[in-house]
Amino acid sequence: MKAIINILYQKAPYLDSTRNKLFHIGFLSIFTAIFLSVYSPFNMSEWGGSILGYVLIGTFVSFTSQFLLRYLLGLKHLRLYQLIFLAGFELTLITLLLYLIYGVEYLTIGKKIGEFLVTLKFVCLILMGPYLLSVWFLAGRQKPVLSNELSVNNDLGKNPALLSIKSDTNKVLLAIRYDQILLLKSSGNYVDIYYLKGEKVTKELVRISLKELESIIQNTGILRIHRSYLVNKHMISSFKKTRKGYDLIIKHIPEDAVPVSSGYKESFEEALALKLSH
Repeated sequence: MKAIINILYQKAPYLDSTRNKLFHIGFLSIFTAIFLSVYSPFNMSEWGGSILGYVLIGTFVSFTSQFLLRYLLGLKHLRLYQLIFLAGFELTLITLLLYLIYGVEYLTIGKKIGEFLVTLKFVCLILMGPYLLSVWFLAGRQKPVLSNELSVNNDLGKNPALLSIKSDTNKVLLAIRYDQILLLKSSGNYVDIYYLKGEKVTKELVRISLKELESIIQNTGILRIHRSYLVNKHMISSFKKTRKGYDLIIKHIPEDAVPVSSGYKESFEEALALKLSH
């Protein structure tokens, strides 16, 4: 059960960018139009609707869910369980609108519920496949750095200021100056590396554990402050003491406070030479 929960809480960034959202919505709309042109589900001949009407309903729901609903709920970055919930919500709402607009009117509650469930079955059968295919395709385009194909090196003999990620053939795939690193955040089997590229904050997704990455970092400025976070102490712009530790504000990422947990509080204070009362 714990393993399942950990999987559900992993990041699912596949529909986070505007470009990916538009691709996803467009793919579902085109697939639905083609499918409905070949088959006739939903008792279309009895409902009197049009293919264009069905496609527009699906497109409207997907667009509203991915852009408006996520904005209202603050779901800028999805986790897997949120993605699953959002997909279920979209399928249910599409079904409801199809039923209300085009469904055959029945007198009894039982028949109304039965018609709704039949419509939901058709919607799921039509859209679940392309929905998963779209997410799978976008997940493949994330191009994470695979831990079993990579070795991580600091190149201390050549350039101790660089954290270099190399392939097994010794080809450098990613090299970041330590003084440009802002934050390293664990997300399941992945690590998000936030760093400066010029004056712009850039994020790279690496498939490696934070513990493994920490073991090869040979820079005393990179601190472990939480089981899920490493930070560059030179990039801390401010911090506030909390009941258990501290909340940090990192330069260039002021919107997210980063916690210092109680287990790393003492080492954090030593690293920053803090002399605070406890």
